[in-house]
Amino acid sequence: MTKAFVLDTSVLIHDPQAIASFHNTSVAIPIFVVMELDDLKDSPRVHVSAAARSASRYIDKLSRLGALHTPEGVLDPRSSSRVRIVANGMGTGLGALEEAVGIRKMDHLILASAISLRAEGTYSEVKLVSKDVNLRILAGVEGLTVEDYDADRVEITDLYRGYRRADGIDANELRRVYIPDEVVTPSMLGFDDMVPNEFLICEDGERDQPLRYHAAEGRLKPVPKEWGRALGIAPRNTEQRIALDLLMDPEVRLVTLVGKAGTGKTFLALAAAMAQLDPMRSGAGYERVLLSKPVIPLGKDIGYLPGDFETKMQPWMKSFFDNLDQLVGTDNDSMTSKGASNGERGWEQLFESGVIEVQPIHSIRGRSISNAFMLIDEAQNLSPHEIKTIITRAAEGTKVILAGDPFQVDNHFLDQHTNGLTYVTERMKGADVTGSCFFTRGERSALAELAATLL
Repeated sequence: MTKAFVLDTSVLIHDPQAIASFHNTSVAIPIFVVMELDDLKDSPRVHVSAAARSASRYIDKLSRLGALHTPEGVLDPRSSSRVRIVANGMGTGLGALEEAVGIRKMDHLILASAISLRAEGTYSEVKLVSKDVNLRILAGVEGLTVEDYDADRVEITDLYRGYRRADGIDANELRRVYIPDEVVTPSMLGFDDMVPNEFLICEDGERDQPLRYHAAEGRLKPVPKEWGRALGIAPRNTEQRIALDLLMDPEVRLVTLVGKAGTGKTFLALAAAMAQLDPMRSGAGYERVLLSKPVIPLGKDIGYLPGDFETKMQPWMKSFFDNLDQLVGTDNDSMTSKGASNGERGWEQLFESGVIEVQPIHSIRGRSISNAFMLIDEAQNLSPHEIKTIITRAAEGTKVILAGDPFQVDNHFLDQHTNGLTYVTERMKGADVTGSCFFTRGERSALAELAATLL
């Protein structure tokens, strides 16, 4: 006798491929979940409707392999689990479906399906898996074993940071890193488990000396101290130096910048983007910069915004505009004939010419984006499924930057452990073309740093 995992609708909306995450066991999908997916496929929330359609297609694919409504179910070749459709005591026929009226009753029927499956006595244990906290509470009251869906859960305390600190490194050994013909490996400094593009922060007197592990060469190399000539800015701390080293390396195609508000994530990414733009299309840099962020309001929404696409996106792009104001100068000689007091912002010309482009998240599916610098801000509000969709849009020559604060998640379906930013950071670590930096030191202001730390 094996265990049976009953999946709630919330699980399939969170991860449309969740069925395949349960290996060598039994998975049960209540018929009422299929009904909910049908309702949600037309949801005004684009990510919800897309997930519902994707989950329905996966179930449909399994149905072609056999009869899902039988006790034996169908063998999923991806997970080697038996998948079946279940219902409450009324079975899976029309009589049971006619009972499903309203979202609140749907939860009750899903719970009844799990209880009915337990009553079969076929399985050693029936466990209800749901992202819905209240449904888990109700199931627990009925004596069911319950759990949250955690296949993509990453404990924030265990999250890969992209660097580690090294204490007690001999000064003479450290100086060898700066000699061009000398090769210093991580194992020579006592570190045998470093992954590509991970950094080792050593102390040289009172200063930090970050070293980056270049796995292709099998050696540690020092991180440049100054970026002013290339970027027009100077990093304020070691974490920012590490981030810029990754952002300015064309061989690193995916960079995750994780950390609390005010640490400079967006500013550094935009500075690196501006420095590597190649408006002459000479092949020395990126042809364009794509800016995007999930459109999820903080607090109560004000409703639909008037105007065309550019006008609607203006409020959501303000965080980019604020940083561009600091990076790109304003042409004070560009006055209007009516005596305007302010000149045209320098970066506005980049938008008008298409060098900088706003890319809505909801319309990115199906695109193949080449030779671009893609910056996705507030990535903590995206699900792992959405993040995967974005990254797989990157064609040759494109670099993807994911920036966000996992401690400020506004998406009600996610938290600091289950969002796409932390998921990608942990899952993609160790690849030759990826890198990450976890920021801990705020630089915006003393007040912003105090609030980010204490509140």
